[in-house]
Amino acid sequence: MKLRLFSLILLLFFITIKCIQSKSVIRSYVIIQDKPPKFKPLTDFSVFDSREKNRLYLIRTISTDLDMIILGDYRTKKMVGKVEGKWTNGIFDVNLLIYDEKSSKWIKGTMKRISKVFSSKYQIRWNGVSLIVKRNMFRKTIKVYEEVSKEVQAQFRYRSIWRSGLKYKYDLKIFITKVPDAILFLALTITHHTENLQPTINK
Repeated sequence: MKLRLFSLILLLFFITIKCIQSKSVIRSYVIIQDKPPKFKPLTDFSVFDSREKNRLYLIRTISTDLDMIILGDYRTKKMVGKVEGKWTNGIFDVNLLIYDEKSSKWIKGTMKRISKVFSSKYQIRWNGVSLIVKRNMFRKTIKVYEEVSKEVQAQFRYRSIWRSGLKYKYDLKIFITKVPDAILFLALTITHHTENLQPTINK
């Protein structure tokens, strides 16, 4: 009897935790690697809804003397974000340009690499908000949190290759909306290029 009661309490506990977690996520996406054109060094991505049924955004890269990422809304066929700079071969100098729907203006920002020992850490500054993008070594998660309050804004989780059909695939969960989702998409793309493609690019 006591064992059954304990099992029931434990089950209710996990159900409660699950409900709390699900309520805390306000939006979620799946970001999937597209098949890159031949000889293209930087990975392109598509952003899908959480069920992977509808393509919502396209992330396209251009690699020249000055690398570029273009983020386009797949539904409206309009650009909503852009990155220019260098983030490979040991160089990191990134400028952001993001469309803000609230003000209907394009707003500039920056992304800097501030640590690469034991964990990769990046700082994003945009429209008065300062975020940290952190990826610990040997972990599949990338956390995005506010620099001062340490409040977690979003989290990426990398799926294992055997689960993702031999493509890079990330689950994105957003907990708080203080910046446009476009910033998160572009931050992941840059982090992915820096962390996963560095050995290939340096050859």
